Amino acid sequence: MTIQLDHLVKTYGRQTVVNDVSLEIEQGELFVLLGASGSGKSTILRIIAGLTPLDSGSVQLNGRDVTRLSPQQRDTGFVFQNYSLFRHLNAGANIEFGLKVRKTPRKDRQARVTELLKLIGLDGLGGRMPGQLSGGQQQRVALARALAPNPSVLLLDEPFGALDVKIRGQLRHSLREIQQQLQITTILVTHDQEEAFELADRIGIIERGVLLEVGTPAQLYRRPKHLYTANFLGTANVLNARRNGKTVYVDQVSLPAPFETEHLQNQAVHLVCRPEEIDLALQQEQVSGSLIGRGRISNITFAGSLERATVQLIDVSAAKPLQVLLSPEKVRSLGAIPGQEVFVGIQDFHLLPFQEN
Repeated sequence: MTIQLDHLVKTYGRQTVVNDVSLEIEQGELFVLLGASGSGKSTILRIIAGLTPLDSGSVQLNGRDVTRLSPQQRDTGFVFQNYSLFRHLNAGANIEFGLKVRKTPRKDRQARVTELLKLIGLDGLGGRMPGQLSGGQQQRVALARALAPNPSVLLLDEPFGALDVKIRGQLRHSLREIQQQLQITTILVTHDQEEAFELADRIGIIERGVLLEVGTPAQLYRRPKHLYTANFLGTANVLNARRNGKTVYVDQVSLPAPFETEHLQNQAVHLVCRPEEIDLALQQEQVSGSLIGRGRISNITFAGSLERATVQLIDVSAAKPLQVLLSPEKVRSLGAIPGQEVFVGIQDFHLLPFQEN
């Protein structure tokens, strides 16, 4: 089932919450709409499901225009953040509910419930009431209920937002396995970047109702097209620069311009690099990558398997200190302590057109 959204617009009063969004999602793809709270991503999901009417635009599912059809006519399954289970029905009856509405024969309903309980890892627990299940188990039941009628499209609205970190990780893994097994076209809405990176075939970045850009997790992280994307997806070090000829100038420091940035010739640009793309050394000749000068370590914090150093550049003016990820071995070799001066090199970077903050 392919999904095509053409120029979706939705307003509430004077506020435009979905602003001319067009998007095509492929058969069997797990697509993630990623954005901050209030960005309009959940509204887009509800528009696809038929739960929220459009002001203008169209929704096509597998080439069929469903814009004016009811939710029941769209062949979609919807999973809410708060589970929305019927508290007076046990897990099996919750899963079965949609099938009863469709007047599916009882024998077929029972077989489908058994099949789905096994699929979600709750085999034998169909008789338990929602209050007897953990949050993670309840969300699995909600997923099974959405899958029961065998929909062509699965829509998930922040499905793991109410769960603790460990359970979220487990359910993400389970969801990806189930989605791949069923090859069901899926759209998941989240504000969690880690969740998006782990699950998505492609990600769409939403900001204030606008779909800024779409790409694979690696594309958006390494080569974003918008400064908002670069800052939203992890930590981005951003320096003001200018690209002239084959060179990028950061103040008086010159760096070789990436080949694919010819379109930014003779322009002010943002130089974007990730914390893992910066190297620190005690001697200039030990720096790997392109040297941008000296810096002073102002802080070091523990970040699990790595440590994060905050470095204030000395030779280059920068609005913010650099954030640098260091291995424990690198910290030891530097003897890194706050106040220490180091040489700073950039191993890789990306250029974006300059944007006023």
